Amino acid sequence: MDRKKRRLGWFFCGTCLLFCGLVLKLALVQLKESPVYSYCAFRQQAEVVPLEEHPRGGIVDRNGVSLTGEHWEKGIVLFPSLIADEEAVAAGLAAILEVPPKKLQEQMKGKPRRLPYRLNERQAALVRQASWPGVAVVPVKRRYGTRPMAVHVTGYLGKIDTVAEWRRLDRGEKRYHFGDSVGKAGCEYYYEHLLKGTVPCAAAGLYRDARGIPVPGLGVQVRKQADPGRAELVLTLDARVQHVVEEVMDRHIPQGAAVVLEAYSGDILAVASRPAFNPAAAGAGTDGAGEAFFNRAFAPYPPGSIFKIVVAAAALNEGVVRPETGFFCRGAGDSLVRCWHAAGHGKITFARAFAQSCNPVFARVGLALRKNRLLDYYRAFGLEERYVVGYPLPRDRRQALTSYLRPHNLVNLSIGQGPLLLTPVQVAAVVNTILRDGVYVRPRLVKGFRRQYRVEELPRDTGRQVVSAETARLVRGMMAEAAAAGTACRGYVEGWGSAGKTGSAEAGADRVCAWFAGYAPLEEPRYVIVVMLEDGESGAHDAAPVFREIAARLLGGGL
Repeated sequence: MDRKKRRLGWFFCGTCLLFCGLVLKLALVQLKESPVYSYCAFRQQAEVVPLEEHPRGGIVDRNGVSLTGEHWEKGIVLFPSLIADEEAVAAGLAAILEVPPKKLQEQMKGKPRRLPYRLNERQAALVRQASWPGVAVVPVKRRYGTRPMAVHVTGYLGKIDTVAEWRRLDRGEKRYHFGDSVGKAGCEYYYEHLLKGTVPCAAAGLYRDARGIPVPGLGVQVRKQADPGRAELVLTLDARVQHVVEEVMDRHIPQGAAVVLEAYSGDILAVASRPAFNPAAAGAGTDGAGEAFFNRAFAPYPPGSIFKIVVAAAALNEGVVRPETGFFCRGAGDSLVRCWHAAGHGKITFARAFAQSCNPVFARVGLALRKNRLLDYYRAFGLEERYVVGYPLPRDRRQALTSYLRPHNLVNLSIGQGPLLLTPVQVAAVVNTILRDGVYVRPRLVKGFRRQYRVEELPRDTGRQVVSAETARLVRGMMAEAAAAGTACRGYVEGWGSAGKTGSAEAGADRVCAWFAGYAPLEEPRYVIVVMLEDGESGAHDAAPVFREIAARLLGGGL
């Protein structure tokens, strides 16, 4: 008897478990997957036209502002089976849209479709007044606005056009087909599986009965639904800061990059490269290999005297030199390396040599520091890797320490010349390390992901101590002197104060990379700003004024 009761008990428990599993599955379908099944049902019952240009999660800044310019606008859908007089409708639409009637007639054949034309309010009102059967004004979600921002990091879309690409993508839960629009570069590429939608967020449909006749009285129905399959990518960028940076760059930097970090946290508030491209048209017949697609903010360039920030920090931290240590500069006739000031600075302290960017002094400091110790600090400042939190760029082999261990001249290395290469983002991280009392943190570009009502944030880098707080304080003092009364004086922000360092690096025959790296305001800094121009005259002449304008506008001073 007991045995029979035990069996009944086990049977009852098993039945309850199966029932609970069924309830959970039904709850999952109802709560999570219901939009997908609802859209599938809509497609079975009606002729459906998606009203989303690219069914994907948005890419937004830290405040939820779309960086691609994603927006709703009015468009037109056609249901050719309802259009009785194609010629008359095409002529009427052509007059409103200002397109050739013949082109519209061709688009009225075949399956229902959304016309590629954007409507203003006047045109939308005229189409509605005409009340042509089979022609409806509907809301359309466009991914790109008139001025998308940070295009080099957000990336662009293109069609799947190879079997290898399709196989690479079609391995997860989401299904892909030839002709689908997918990420080809930037965040669109790195976060393809998160961004890709499973259903469009809106669709227009025409219901038909079993005989294929449109159901009277319903007309064209527009349905919107949530898509649980996509995530929204939240970047650390600030659209206001990004807009200022890009506006200034468009006036002053035809070829180069600019980066703005939030002081102390290391979050990237703006990152821009010029020339730029239009992501709305980038995927059409391009391989993304042109000059406009090259992201200069994450590309390595010779830093010139910008690297003296690292050399000064290393030498002070190792006790090789003090700010008041005296040197003698003979200018163009110096035995180690010529100085830009041909007459020479004569007797000069190390702090003043930093402010005046005196090459002979830094050559002697580099020799006293020795190459191995200098390269240890190069590594500690994160200059071997381009990867930032949320943006997995691979290392550039040209930045590996092995490139600098060869018998290159330590004098050139100490003044930022020779084989040395740094990216604008890396330079910004160096300046931020000096601000943080010598603690290096890896910059962060991706803040997290938003799925419906749940936000998953990527943690900031915990950081590591690179130089002492006292060393960092001394370097900050020298950067402030450089901006107040040194080569960086054109980067001084009136009313707020600033600190910084210029750099002018030879980058081949008759080419100079002009740099400025610094922070503002001087007291309680808010922004770390790095500017780099290709083919400039010098950092003091070209980059410093751009730094000053960006900083002044961000701080509210204007120019």
